[in-house]
Amino acid sequence: MKRKMLAAFLAATMVGGLLVGCGNSGDTSGSSKSSSGTTSTASASGEADASVTKTELGEYTEENPYHLVFAFVEFYEQDDAARTAVQDALNEYMIPKYHIEVEFLPLQYAEYQQTIQLMISGGDELDVMPIYYSNASSWIAMNGIVDMNQYMDTPEGQAIKDVLGEANATVGSMNGILFGFPAQKESVELGGLTMRADICDELGIAEEYGLELNQDEYTGKVYDWSVATEIFKKVKEAHPEMTPLYLQGSASPMRRLAFFDELADQFGVLDWEADHDSTTVVNEFETDTYKEAVTQLAEWFDAGYIYPDALTDTQGSAVMMKAGNTFSYMSAIKPGYLVEAKASTGTDCYAMYFGQDVEGGYSTTNVSFYDTGIATNSADPEMAFKFISALYTDPEVMNLWQNGIQDVNYKVLDDGTAYYVDGEDASNFKYHQNTGWFMGNQFNTYVWNDGSKDANYWDKLQHHNDWAQYSPAYGFMWDSSEYSTQITALQNALNTYRPALETGSVGVAGVEETLQKLNDALYAAGLQTVMDAKQEQLDKWLDENGGATETPQSNLDTIAAAKEAN
Repeated sequence: MKRKMLAAFLAATMVGGLLVGCGNSGDTSGSSKSSSGTTSTASASGEADASVTKTELGEYTEENPYHLVFAFVEFYEQDDAARTAVQDALNEYMIPKYHIEVEFLPLQYAEYQQTIQLMISGGDELDVMPIYYSNASSWIAMNGIVDMNQYMDTPEGQAIKDVLGEANATVGSMNGILFGFPAQKESVELGGLTMRADICDELGIAEEYGLELNQDEYTGKVYDWSVATEIFKKVKEAHPEMTPLYLQGSASPMRRLAFFDELADQFGVLDWEADHDSTTVVNEFETDTYKEAVTQLAEWFDAGYIYPDALTDTQGSAVMMKAGNTFSYMSAIKPGYLVEAKASTGTDCYAMYFGQDVEGGYSTTNVSFYDTGIATNSADPEMAFKFISALYTDPEVMNLWQNGIQDVNYKVLDDGTAYYVDGEDASNFKYHQNTGWFMGNQFNTYVWNDGSKDANYWDKLQHHNDWAQYSPAYGFMWDSSEYSTQITALQNALNTYRPALETGSVGVAGVEETLQKLNDALYAAGLQTVMDAKQEQLDKWLDENGGATETPQSNLDTIAAAKEAN
């Protein structure tokens, strides 16, 4: 059976369940407890004895390692025996070097939030766990997450800062509690259109805009969405049987059309497109930025450029393109993206970057969408922190967890990339996690050779992040734990009107009326209360942070050079 990503992933990501109840197996959370960090005992000669790892809570050796439960999400089906073999191989490395014995706890995405909630409240053995950003406030409120600030001055903490950078290492913080570290991956918001290559070639679109196969690396060349209107017009005239643009009511295209720092939940945002430096929380759905975006969609819908059943259709862009029913769809784009697009659509595609700015937006939730943290159930959080540090700093640990055993689950090719061993592929592999974008440092793993990537691929992704201009609120995490009732009501109101607006289905004539109904419903559901609380928290954070977050000068130089060239 062909292995597929869990269908529940996207749906669960949109919702993000809230936790109820509380529980704690100990008092190892909170910033009140200081730590000396992991140390080695001294030998008779006075030198550090690497054979013993000593923490405030215990001493561990190769003969008596710390038993650590590592919970993570498996997005692809793995062979149980192969996973056990990989766990054993990892421990052959971990036990003598770190004095840690790792127990894998693989979870399915649809169930992982509830499972971890029950484990925390029930006091089950659990050390390292994935944290979806929307769960952070409720898990902190139930005293379920260890504050890792107490370990950041240790060698392991400094090593994480060296990998992620100071800003990214602390972005997973809320109310002064460092609850998790983001994965080391590309995070900047850059995107546009994925278009059928054969139609682009036929109509001269590829020649006009210099499009090439597998040309998806961003160079600062970005087009206004008015250019897309002209492209859609050509396609509609030449192929009336084909929809120029596929949209779907259940998937918002707004991040492709305009960037807002959503401050976690869209209910009170920073209008980054209008003012990159503003720290004033506003109602996204009353901004000119949002109105202009949905008006553009409505104009396309009225012109017949958007799939007429977009509001209710559930087929998805890949299915529609594979069937020959659509010319393009909106997507995030990054180096290597077009090979993935061909695999899902069954056809060669071109990519064009669209947007209002050369630079892309960089917000807390872009980077800290998924984080790696420590459960308060941990019998020794210092040892759990030591393992987390290894996920970011030790290539052997990441490669074993992600790719398995070399020459058993994968092989290293002559160019330094990795691929399945002979006889295995994407349809029948025994072990291949492919989730370095979710936890840990994927840049420490071998680049997977899918036909589009070379050994320098991680450098290309890192450069992709150089196009980011940071939101002034980068590092701020909204604590919504006291406003769960309002958030639920607000989400219901948004779900009532957003799909029609963001598929263009209301038509130009219906934009004003539908926007008014949406905003009336949002304010009735408590939007002003939530916005006021969010502004208050943001102002406090800005004061404690010493002001707005600044974009690194190297990023500003990259952006300025592109603006001058284009």
